[in-house]
Amino acid sequence: MDEYVVKRSFDSLLITGIVAFILCFIVTLFYWPIWGFAAKAIILSFGAPGLQAVDAKTAAKFVGVFAEATFFWMIINAWIWQTLVFGGYGKYAVTKSQPGAGLWYTLVGLVVGLIGFFVIVGLSGILWKPFSFAILFIPQSAAEVHMAIEGWEASNFYALPVIMANIGYAALFHKWPFAGNIKAPWDSVGAMSLSSYFCLLVWFAFIIPGFWHLSLSMGKAPNVVGVDHILSPPMGSWITFVAYAQCFIWWFLVPAEGGEHYPMKFFTTKQPWMGFIGLAICLVMGYLTLLALRVFIYPMDLMHGAPPDVAVASIALSVVVATLLWHHVFDDLPTAAMVENQAARILIRVAIWWVLGVILGIIWLKTFRMLPFGANNMGWGYPVMGPIAGQFAFLMVFLYYNAFFDKWPLVRKVKK
Repeated sequence: MDEYVVKRSFDSLLITGIVAFILCFIVTLFYWPIWGFAAKAIILSFGAPGLQAVDAKTAAKFVGVFAEATFFWMIINAWIWQTLVFGGYGKYAVTKSQPGAGLWYTLVGLVVGLIGFFVIVGLSGILWKPFSFAILFIPQSAAEVHMAIEGWEASNFYALPVIMANIGYAALFHKWPFAGNIKAPWDSVGAMSLSSYFCLLVWFAFIIPGFWHLSLSMGKAPNVVGVDHILSPPMGSWITFVAYAQCFIWWFLVPAEGGEHYPMKFFTTKQPWMGFIGLAICLVMGYLTLLALRVFIYPMDLMHGAPPDVAVASIALSVVVATLLWHHVFDDLPTAAMVENQAARILIRVAIWWVLGVILGIIWLKTFRMLPFGANNMGWGYPVMGPIAGQFAFLMVFLYYNAFFDKWPLVRKVKK
């Protein structure tokens, strides 16, 4: 068996993290326009006749939601399934050397994401017209274009249950009862099956109905005009639900991304009770965090004219990004060797997450309109991501950098 030694470009973890942050940001500046152009070319190649019957803004929206779909399914969902549910199974099947292993696993992820889309959305489209591939890819009229846009948006929202349920299950329940009881990859198959059940439950019960335009006649007479809408987005607004979801996500990241199993560990170290307690903490503290952020962010009016929860959702996501950044790029500084006291070590990390997250979040809201992966397509016509999804464009670069590419090229494994 070959033996490897780790060589770092910089001895300091902090300097390595800063350089990696800059490199990942630069990569994001270039890869998203390429991805956007490719997505636009693919969807327009289907020659949807309905696009000729709608205005340019609606046509651009159609292209934009397709570009987001390719990114959410083939990049975000695939990374979660491969890294957190299957634990990187098969990453070194072709080579143990980087960047070969990372490129191989990225290609695997693109295929995994496509399969997930075709299975989940394709099967749903057998009965639900907005998910029909004929509507999604080749709408024939203006009405079908609008239906396709809603179908793509509902499809894209599946990424939110994946983040909340697939990741939450791994972070809070540690893949109980499968992990340690079944050999790989079958333990991950069990974990994927169970956690995906809850993904589908959230998607079918909370998200898809929010896109339905159902109403009920008021009164008994058939000629009564008044109607009452009987369905609405979760929490009354999609952006409010997204803001709450980011707060919920942050709380289940804490024990897994540097919190060393706290706050769940205050109560128990046994599963599944650890997971149930952690879930209760996330549900309650996520909502309280949302309320606290509103008190802080509303008066700042960071996005004048937009619903105030847009800024709340964006800042909350920035804190999530900072937390993941500190774990995947900065190796959870300070380490145990730097700060021996566990409580002090965790509290320092939490302070870093929030200070860094809020600062980055405010900077992002002031600059995303100038960035090619935010809201500036530089007049080239490719779809952009906006204040929420744009952060995911950057987030996924450093997640791939760590989980797929093992921090290559700043950290390298070389044979002895």
